[in-house]
Amino acid sequence: MGSGTYLGYAFGVLGPDLVAEFDLSRFQLGLLTTVLFVVGGPLSLVAGRATDHFGARRVMLVAFTVTTGAVVGIAISPGYPLVLAAAAVAGVALAAGNPVTNKLVAEHLPRGSRGLTMGGKQAGVQVGAFLAGVVLAPLAVSVGWRAALGWSAVIPALAIVVVLAVVPRDPPPPHPCAALPHSRSLHSVRLLMAYAFLMGTGVAAVNAYLPLFLVERAGASPGVAGSVVATIGLVGIVSRVSWGWASERMRSLNGPLLALGLGAAVAIALIAAVEPLGLWVAWPAAALFGASAITWNAVGMLAVITESGTRRAGRASGVVTFGFYIGFVASPVAFGWLVDRMDGYLLAWGLVAAAFLATAPVVALRSRSSRPRVGNGGAVRSG
Repeated sequence: MGSGTYLGYAFGVLGPDLVAEFDLSRFQLGLLTTVLFVVGGPLSLVAGRATDHFGARRVMLVAFTVTTGAVVGIAISPGYPLVLAAAAVAGVALAAGNPVTNKLVAEHLPRGSRGLTMGGKQAGVQVGAFLAGVVLAPLAVSVGWRAALGWSAVIPALAIVVVLAVVPRDPPPPHPCAALPHSRSLHSVRLLMAYAFLMGTGVAAVNAYLPLFLVERAGASPGVAGSVVATIGLVGIVSRVSWGWASERMRSLNGPLLALGLGAAVAIALIAAVEPLGLWVAWPAAALFGASAITWNAVGMLAVITESGTRRAGRASGVVTFGFYIGFVASPVAFGWLVDRMDGYLLAWGLVAAAFLATAPVVALRSRSSRPRVGNGGAVRSG
C-alpha cells in the first residue's frame, strides 16, 4: 500500500526541489500528482477485475515491478516531460493497491477478525508518507533529491522478493457465472465511492501543497515542512490501525465515517490558520488531519469487503478506489490555479474544507439504506 502511493507524497515533500530544478509553476507541480491519479483512477476498475480474475498475488507482483521502474525513472529524468511520463506509469501500480490487498484480506480472514489487519495494511500508506517526510526530505538536503529518490526504489524491489516468498499462490479464478452482489450492496458501494471522492479531493490538495504552503506562508524550512508531513503520516499509522480494530466492534460503520469527515474539515481550518497565527498551529493541524482524513480508508475498505463478499472484493474495491483517485485528479491542479490566481491560499483551503463537510450527507444516505449484518465474532453493521 505504501509503495503504490509513495510518489504522491514524494512530489509534495520534494516540491521545492522540483520547482527549483525544472522551473515549475504551482500548476505544473500539481499536475504531477494529478497525472498519477488520472491514470490510477480509471485503471482501478481494471485492476479490480484483474484481481478477481487472475488473482491478487500476480497483480501485486506487476504493481511492485512498475513502481520500482517509475521511481528510478523520475530520479534520472533530465526534464519535466519525462518526470510527468514516469508519474503516469506509476499510476498503474497505484491502481492495484486496494484491490489486491482487500482481496487477500477477504480470502484469508473471516468476518469479525479483519479489522486489525485492514487497519494495518491501510497504515502502509502512511508508512510511505512518514518515510517521505522523515527520510526523503532530509536525505534530499544532504545528497540531492535525485539520489534520495533513487535509493527509495530499493523498497518496492525488495517487496517483489517478499511476495514470492510469503504471499500464498492464487486460487483458481471464479466461475464466470458467480453471483452478483445484492442490489442494496451495490448501492452502498456507490455511496462509498462518493464518500471516497470527497475525501480524495481534500487529501490530494494537502499532500501536494502543504509543504509549499508552510515554506511560502509560514517561513518554514523544507526540513521543518517535511517533519509536519511526517507527523501526518505517523499519526495516520496509529490511527488507521486503531480505527480498523475498533470500527469492526462498533454497531455501525457510519458513525466513524461521519466523525472522520467532520474531523478533516476542522483540520483544514487549522491549516488555514497557520498563516495568521503562526507555524505552531501546523502541528495540531497535522495531528488531527492524520487522525481523520488520512484514516477513512481503514473504515471504508472494511465496509467494502464486508458488503461485497470474497468473490467480488476486487471489483468493489476498484470502484471505491476509483472514486477516491478521481478526487485526486482535479484537486491539485484546481488548488494550484486558485492560489496563483488569488495570490493566496485562503479560498483554496476553504473549498477543501467544504469537500470534507460534504461527506456528512453521503453518510446520512448510507445510514438510511443500510441494514444490519453480523460478522463472525463481531457486531459490525455493513452500513
